[in-house]
Amino acid sequence: MKKVLIILVLAILLVSVFTFAGFTKALKIGFVAANMGADSNALAYQGMEDYCKRMGWEIQLLDNQGDVTKYSPNMINFVSAKVDAIVLTCGEKTLVEEGVVAAEKAGIPVFFSDTENVGNTIVNATSNCWAMGALLASHTVDRMRASDPDKKVHNVCIIGMPDLYVHRQRQQMMEAVFNSPENKDVHILATETCTVANWPDAPYDITKVWIAKYGDEIDAILGTWDGIGWGVARAVSDSGMTKDNIFTVAIDGSEQTYDLIRRGEPFVGVVAQNFAGWSEVDGDAIQAVVVEGKDPKDVVPLSRTVYVPFMWIDSTNVPEKGEGVDFNYIGLFE
Repeated sequence: MKKVLIILVLAILLVSVFTFAGFTKALKIGFVAANMGADSNALAYQGMEDYCKRMGWEIQLLDNQGDVTKYSPNMINFVSAKVDAIVLTCGEKTLVEEGVVAAEKAGIPVFFSDTENVGNTIVNATSNCWAMGALLASHTVDRMRASDPDKKVHNVCIIGMPDLYVHRQRQQMMEAVFNSPENKDVHILATETCTVANWPDAPYDITKVWIAKYGDEIDAILGTWDGIGWGVARAVSDSGMTKDNIFTVAIDGSEQTYDLIRRGEPFVGVVAQNFAGWSEVDGDAIQAVVVEGKDPKDVVPLSRTVYVPFMWIDSTNVPEKGEGVDFNYIGLFE
């Protein structure tokens, strides 16, 4: 009898193990990317893909390719595909609402990265854009003063991309720092905008116009993300100037940016985001909520927003070619 009971217990344990293993291997994650041509999206997807490999999950990708009208339709495509969870990166609240509603009706949890929570989304893993904007502006002020401590007025220009709320937040904080009574020697000379559609060319053209108008009155040009800085740096160089005349800084962190910094181009520094860290948070949340069945309220903060640490990178700590920034971040439950 005792032997029979032992065999029965072992059989139950084996069934439980294989059932759990089968579920985790069958777990399907639908990943909606804003534009896989952007480093942020590519690295966030790579992070989620790596997480899925570790867990034995399947991941499927739908790329909006920069078309903002595709967020919700692609989420709905994943609803039709009956995935177990949807992850969406770099969206805008008004553009994802329809997809979130469809997912909720189907009982599919939605996990965001760098996208404002809406409805019953589980979490938004992101970087603190308010803080990054302030940090970028602070480094700009410090560099201008160190470069020319006797100059009475330091002139800055800003190029933003207001299509997305994260860019609006960054620019608002840059302007707040520059307009502080503590920075009376800093003057915002000009501001301009580009869009998700014209960013590859617009920052270059804007910078050329500014240089023609203001010349070396400009000390620094800030971009709300790296792609803007690439165009600015090229325009400065093409105008026969160097970082000693006009420098540019931005937010994101990518191999192209690090290469410009290593080469001593006018792009001198960047607030680097941990895009893979976003996916580490989303992956941990999926494991806790979908696999382990935990209440989301016991997994993520009341705000449903998790800020992943970022880092300032310049010529003193830029990674070697082919290497990434070591953020030393292990996810939601570190």
